[in-house]
Amino acid sequence: MADLFPETVPPDIIRTAHFVGDMRLSLTRDWSDGPRALAIGCNPSAADGSKDDPTSRWWNAWFMANGYGGYDAMNLYPFCTPHPKACRALIAKHPRKTKKAMASVNLPALLDAAAKAETIFVCWGNIAWDQQWIDHVVTCLRNATAKELMCWGTTQSGAPKHPLARGKHRMTAGQSVMSWGSQ
Repeated sequence: MADLFPETVPPDIIRTAHFVGDMRLSLTRDWSDGPRALAIGCNPSAADGSKDDPTSRWWNAWFMANGYGGYDAMNLYPFCTPHPKACRALIAKHPRKTKKAMASVNLPALLDAAAKAETIFVCWGNIAWDQQWIDHVVTCLRNATAKELMCWGTTQSGAPKHPLARGKHRMTAGQSVMSWGSQ
């Protein structure tokens, strides 16, 4: 991380997280009055109201370096695990319960955060698996906010890259953004 962002991230970041049962609906980081961002990934990992994980550390540094005052991190699938396969298995094991929670709890929270954000970043990479759900969330976001969705690049399949993508997709401190899915 030090190589990616040489600037020191101030320790006075306000860290909060909102959980409902086993779902992390949002991870929030604030440090100034600048514009607010929303980052939408695939599934939440280990970050919470007191600690960051590698992805939230990347977001902290990138959003600070680019003039944002804070962000909300949310996910297509709100079930906490650092392993997307485990998230997928949970949904497959309890499809009615999990899909109901995603539609009735997670999606409304996502749309509320999107309405408050200056910029919406999508970054679920190729690990998001349910194209019908992805299309539904994207359609709801566009209908509710009319905001352009931004990303840090796309995979070969067109999915929005995750900040911790590996190999040739690895992101840099100067990572530029682009519009996603407007075609």
